[in-house]
Amino acid sequence: MELSAPVADDARLAVLESYGILDTPPEQAFDDVVKLVTQLLHAPIAVVNLIARGRQWFKSEVGLGVREMPLDDSICKFALLEESRMVVPDTLNDPRFSCNPLVTGAPGLRFYAGQVLKTRDGVPLGTLCVLDMAPRPEGLTAQQEFALATLGQQVMSQIELRKALVDQQALIAQQASAQAALRQADRKKDEFLAMLAHELRNPLAPITSAAAILSNFKFDEAMVRRASTIISRQASHMTSLIDDLLDVSRVTRGKVELELVELDIKDVIADAVEQVRPLVERHGHTLDLQLAPGQAIVSGDRKRLVQVVANLLSNAAKYTPDGGRIEVALETGPDTVAFTVRDNGIGMTPELIGHAFELFSQGAQGLDRSQGGLGIGLALVKSLVQLHGGSVGAESAGSGMGSTFHLTLPLAAPSAPRREARRGGPDDGQAPALRVGIVDDNQDAAVTLALFLETSGHTVTVAHSAGAALAALPAFAPDVCLLDIGLPDMNGFELARALHGSGGAARPVLIAVTGYAQDKDRDAALAAGFDDLLAKPVSLDTLNTVLARIGLGHGPRQGTAPALTRLPAG
Repeated sequence: MELSAPVADDARLAVLESYGILDTPPEQAFDDVVKLVTQLLHAPIAVVNLIARGRQWFKSEVGLGVREMPLDDSICKFALLEESRMVVPDTLNDPRFSCNPLVTGAPGLRFYAGQVLKTRDGVPLGTLCVLDMAPRPEGLTAQQEFALATLGQQVMSQIELRKALVDQQALIAQQASAQAALRQADRKKDEFLAMLAHELRNPLAPITSAAAILSNFKFDEAMVRRASTIISRQASHMTSLIDDLLDVSRVTRGKVELELVELDIKDVIADAVEQVRPLVERHGHTLDLQLAPGQAIVSGDRKRLVQVVANLLSNAAKYTPDGGRIEVALETGPDTVAFTVRDNGIGMTPELIGHAFELFSQGAQGLDRSQGGLGIGLALVKSLVQLHGGSVGAESAGSGMGSTFHLTLPLAAPSAPRREARRGGPDDGQAPALRVGIVDDNQDAAVTLALFLETSGHTVTVAHSAGAALAALPAFAPDVCLLDIGLPDMNGFELARALHGSGGAARPVLIAVTGYAQDKDRDAALAAGFDDLLAKPVSLDTLNTVLARIGLGHGPRQGTAPALTRLPAG
C-alpha cells in the first residue's frame, strides 16, 4: 500500500525542512521523553520518528540501534493519515502490515502505537511511537493513551521550541550583521565626506591665489592669462566633482534619461581615449589599442558610454605607476560586443574586487588621491552599463599583479536603421548679439556672467533682486532673461510669473539658473513659464550654444509656448 499524496506532498516536506531538525545530533530533552514512554507503556522500542523524503529519520530512539530506515517499510507513515493516533494491536492481522519484512522477519514487530506530531498549523511531521514484539489484543489502556498523547505534545513542544531558538539565533546573527553593515556604511560615509571636503578644498587654494594675483594692479598680460587658465581649470575640476555626485545620485534613484541612438562603439572608445590621453601621457603609460575590424553598432547614449569607457581608462591610469602599460581590446560576437581594459598596475585583493563597484568603496588611495576624484567612478560605470542592458566585472591576480575590467554590451538589431548622435552643427558657436537680463542675488556670479556675455557682444543689464528686476527689465526689453531661483524677496518661479503678467509686446525667453536641476525642479520651472533650465555653475559653452540657437530663431521666442529642454547640468 502506497502512502497517500497529502502525507508525501512537497508542502509538508518543506515545512519539515524549515524546522532544521533532520540529521541533527541527539538531544537530552528528546532522549528523556523516549525513555519515559518505554517505561510508562512497558514497550521495548520507542522512537521520535520524522517522516522525510524517502526515509524515516529518528531524532531519538530506544531499542532499534539505528538513526534512520527506508520509508518503504515504515509503519509510522500510515499514522500520519490519522487525526491524532494510530494503534495496531496485532500487525499480522492488519493487511497493511502482514507482509511487512519488519513484521515477518527481524525484529518481528507485532504491536504498534503512534501519536502524530503536528505543527500548530496541523501539518504532520512524524510520530512518537512505541513497538513491541508481542501483540496486544487489548491495545492501550486509557492511562497509556493519555501518557502517549501527553508525551507526544511534549515532543512537539520541544521541536517548536528548538525551532524558535534557532530562528532567534538566526535573527540575532542577522541583526548583528545588519548593524555591522550599518557601521561599515557609516564609516564609508565619514571617509567619503572627509575625502569630499579635501577634494573640494584643493581647487580653492589655486583659485584664491589666482584671484589675488588678478586683484593686483601690477601684472602683465601673460600673468593674467596664466591666472585665468588656473581659475578656469580648477573651476572645471570642481564642476566635474559636483557633476559626478549628481550623476551618481540620479543613476542610483533611476532618474537618468538615456538618449539612445545607433552608434559605433569604436567612436565611443576614440572619444574616451582623447579625454584621458593627457592623464595617460602625464604618467608615461603605453596605451595599446586592439580593436576588432569592422563596425560594432550598439544602441546607447553616446555621452554616457563615453563617460563609462573614460572612467575605466582613467581608473587604469590612476592605479598604474608611471611608465605602465594599459591594453584596450574590443571583440564582437553574434549578439554582444566585449570591451576589456587591462593594466599592469597595483592590482586588487579579492575583498576589494567584491566591493569595487559599490558606492563609496575605496581601495588603496595613494595613487588615486594624488590624481583627485571622488572614487565613485566604478559605481557609476556599473549603473550606466546596466541601464544599457550590459554587464561589467573586474578581476585581478592580486596586489601588484594588475587589474582587468570587462564590459559587455548588446549589439543593436541588424534591421534597425542607424542614426548617429548629433556631434555639433551649424547652429553651434558664437551667439548673435542679444539683449540679456541677469537676475541673481550673488553679485559676484551676476557680474562675472555679465562680463562674459558683454565680451561675447551681448547687451546686458543686471539686477540683484526680484523687485529691481521688475523695475528695470520692462524698459530694457530683453530678448533673454537668466533668472536665479533662490532670490531673497521673491523666488525665481514667482518672478517668472510676474514677468509674464507685466505685459509688453514681446515676451523674453526665460531661462532658470539654479543649483537644483532634478526632474521635479525642471517640472516646476516648466509650470512657472520658463523655457529652459541651466544648472549652476553654468557651462559658458552650453550657455553660448543656447543663446546662439535663440538668436538664430531655433529656440522658443517671444509669445511662443514654453518648451523646456533637457540640457546637460553645468
